[in-house]
Amino acid sequence: MFLNVFGQETELGYKTENHKIYSQDKDEYIIKLTFPRNYSSDKEYKTLYYLDAYWLTEITLGSYTILDLCDYVENVVFVGISLNGTEKDWHKQRDMDFTPSPFENLGLFESLKKSNPENNIKITIKTAGGNQLTKENTGGANLFIDFLENDVIEFVEKEYPNLNKRRGLLGHSFGGLFGFYTLQNRPELFQDLLLISASLSWNSSELVGKSKFSKLKESENKIKLYHSYGGQEINGIRTSNNDISKVITELELENLNYKFNPVRNTNHHSVLSRAIYDGLLYLYKK
Repeated sequence: MFLNVFGQETELGYKTENHKIYSQDKDEYIIKLTFPRNYSSDKEYKTLYYLDAYWLTEITLGSYTILDLCDYVENVVFVGISLNGTEKDWHKQRDMDFTPSPFENLGLFESLKKSNPENNIKITIKTAGGNQLTKENTGGANLFIDFLENDVIEFVEKEYPNLNKRRGLLGHSFGGLFGFYTLQNRPELFQDLLLISASLSWNSSELVGKSKFSKLKESENKIKLYHSYGGQEINGIRTSNNDISKVITELELENLNYKFNPVRNTNHHSVLSRAIYDGLLYLYKK
């Protein structure tokens, strides 16, 4: 089910239109489409779908605005996606939608357990929203990728038939984890990816391995991937992202244009301003 909400225009000439889309479970998502200055329905545009629009809209659009006003990048239409609700609802949604399998571990404390084999260590993991990660509230990435393709993208490209030139995906943290899951399992869906601080330690780094990229290796889709994380992040993030970068590099995929660029002196959140700006410039530079 789709419902148009409202549109608004900034002083700089960027226009945003909001829509509501309901999943099969009747969860309500807000889809934010932001159009470039001098947008024309007679022209085709690349699109960048960005996850976690609940809190990444301002920094994503702000980074693009600077690049655009400096005439560094081509025109792009942004499509933000987030559950409509409170911050706690948003965290609950991303815990389920972005994780590829039911929760077992975050790959952060295995060394602690191994060093204390005789101790019965019980570890409880909670997200920033206070939600505890369990097998019941995680592991829905396969359903969310179907929702993206069959509901969100289908709606956007039917409502705006000129927005099908080339699709991109931006994801951070769990969103970055989902981005790599999408790249591995549905490589034809997006051609430009900007993945930041991906939580690749999820379930003992289950996505980190050459065999996980078999579909991408067989795909004829030409893909650009900008990959980053903060140099001051926890070891699990740094190690798992370095490991998957090594895997990708060793695969030498002819259909993948890949740039790996960790940002020194930044953490899991401060990396966003640098990585989004640099990633947009890499993907859409004129």
